[in-house]
Amino acid sequence: MTTIGKEFMERTRYPDYSTVDLVLRKPEPPHELPVKEGQEITRLPDPKRFKAGVIPVRKAIGTWEPVAFFSRSSVTLSELSYLLWCMQGFRKTVAETIQLRNIPSSGSRYPLEIFFVANEVEGLETGLYRYLPKSHSIVAERIDSDLTMEMSTASLNFKIMTRAAVAFLWVAVPYRSVWALGNRGYRSALIEAGHSCQNLILAAEGLGFRVFPSDMFHDELMTKLADLDPEIQWPVYLAALGKTEENVTLA
Repeated sequence: MTTIGKEFMERTRYPDYSTVDLVLRKPEPPHELPVKEGQEITRLPDPKRFKAGVIPVRKAIGTWEPVAFFSRSSVTLSELSYLLWCMQGFRKTVAETIQLRNIPSSGSRYPLEIFFVANEVEGLETGLYRYLPKSHSIVAERIDSDLTMEMSTASLNFKIMTRAAVAFLWVAVPYRSVWALGNRGYRSALIEAGHSCQNLILAAEGLGFRVFPSDMFHDELMTKLADLDPEIQWPVYLAALGKTEENVTLA
């Protein structure tokens, strides 16, 4: 039996704040990864104008169950906009550097980036995109029709990924939290991914979609797929979204 888990918990206890980079006046890391020159940004529809289906929270929780398959289905840009806003939507800046979003974050540090592979999203080419919460936009990281298969392989060949309308990937940028919280920030990034995915599950139920969350994926392949810096950016969670047969209606 290894001691990795025990060491992680011990080394991520709340620190002596005199050793934290915030207190040491080291520069604050950016709250969002930069958009590279030449990348295309798409402004998403206003989620506050989107009329989501009304479903009691108790029913959404009580009816959720693991998904074994998806039928072919698609997501509209307005639906995607609403889901992303629920997952990490930006509300306002409550102080000079403190943000308020739709999920809790220790110290309001928000150490996550949300990437997604759009397989069947109306108006979007198949490719990898990243959500920009403050401007409620998405940026195309890579347009490639082979990405759906790459995602399936990186997620340990779960066939459900090839039939998902969208596959979301949460990427941790731990230093955003570590800068203010010390090593405790590593725990924060993992906990926050759970908060964000739970919001996705509840919001998706109201739209008739099902979510397949998974922490089973090949880290190196996922890092390569999203072109991450393995020293400071880590894939931590994955979720496929689509519809099961009973939710699909034929026009």
